[in-house]
Amino acid sequence: MTNTVRDGSAGGLRRELGLREALALGVGGTVGGGIFTLVEVAAGAAGPASLIAFVLAFAASAVIALPYAELACRVPAAGGGYAVTRQVLGPTWGFAMGWIYWGGYLLASGYVTIGFGQYLHAATGVPTTAGAVALVAACTLVNLVGAKLSGRAQSVVFAVAVVGFLTFVCWGLPHVRSAVLVPFAPHGGVGVLLATPVVFLAFGGFDMVAAAGEEIRRPERNLPLAILLTLVCVLVLYLLVAFTAFGTTPAGVLRGSGAPLADAAARFGGVPARRLMLGCAALTLAATANALVMVTSRALFAMARDGLLPAALGRLRPDSRVPRPAVLVDGLLLGGVALLGSVQLAATAGGFLYVLHFFPPLLSLVRLRRAASGPAPAFRTPAPRIVLPLAFTCGAAMLVATGGRGASTGLVWLAVGAVVHWGYQGWRGRAGAAG
Repeated sequence: MTNTVRDGSAGGLRRELGLREALALGVGGTVGGGIFTLVEVAAGAAGPASLIAFVLAFAASAVIALPYAELACRVPAAGGGYAVTRQVLGPTWGFAMGWIYWGGYLLASGYVTIGFGQYLHAATGVPTTAGAVALVAACTLVNLVGAKLSGRAQSVVFAVAVVGFLTFVCWGLPHVRSAVLVPFAPHGGVGVLLATPVVFLAFGGFDMVAAAGEEIRRPERNLPLAILLTLVCVLVLYLLVAFTAFGTTPAGVLRGSGAPLADAAARFGGVPARRLMLGCAALTLAATANALVMVTSRALFAMARDGLLPAALGRLRPDSRVPRPAVLVDGLLLGGVALLGSVQLAATAGGFLYVLHFFPPLLSLVRLRRAASGPAPAFRTPAPRIVLPLAFTCGAAMLVATGGRGASTGLVWLAVGAVVHWGYQGWRGRAGAAG
């Protein structure tokens, strides 16, 4: 097995993202939805015990991220786990992986874009749907310009967001009261288990970094560093902000709020604190949406470039090396989800596919390790006999926890993918025979 990597100078994407931009892509693509939107969903499932769900989701993410970092070093190409799955398991598995990955983020994008619309509505009165669609349009335009502008935008937003979060925590922690945290687990352990896959979805930034691997400089160093640092940064932010929110605001209020952290800030800081969190939410949710457009369009580009989707989606603009057709199609579909979706549906349906998409890359790593061919990667999974079985076990447990609604929606998406794959491959075969 060879570990071929396309380079931007040889017909691929340009390597314009350093460690800072990669980390900003990962953290910026995670914290917006997880803190501002999914806190509301988690509060309904587990109450203040959502804090435990955050820790469990981090642990599951970590045991999956370690082998994922090794995979990203082996094949630092556009599409992340899709690229290595196609190379190791073949084109049919590659299509399945890419379709699941793309569908997971496509459906899950609703909790980001609609969440942005809800916060914008709370701040300005603009209708939620209009704000959500406008966000998708703006992010699509930014990504049409190129990855360099997108990466710089992520860095700026990331820095502003961190300052806002720390201000929220420092302002709110003195107002935390233990009585507000009671009952801590109103739905018991079952509620915590139900909240964990929702919160796990909020740790999704590390695989966004892998998907942009072909545009990251020094991938053998920067990819694993960006992936692991993303998880640590996100966990610290989540725990601090969530503890402040649950310790100052009853879980019932958070559960019924369209702008939960803004309402929490208003309880201890009044109008100024509420405005701070509304602004911070708008920035970070916008950064999440920007990251979603970037990485999901690269998945479409990679699949088309490999002959699994129409070739038009794999075209690059010669001057900027931007996959404009893929970005445009992806933006249109993300806009459709913003029009039709709901936060709850996005979290459950997208969550099932998001968890499922880790299995093909993990299987690929097992095969690569058994083959023991090609150069050794710069990063290797520690204690693989423990970490790899744990990764499969955590994934299976969270698939079950997503429930029937998530599974049924995910299976429908898989059925559509099967029709698209075999239909397109059949058309290519007939066109080739006719030619």
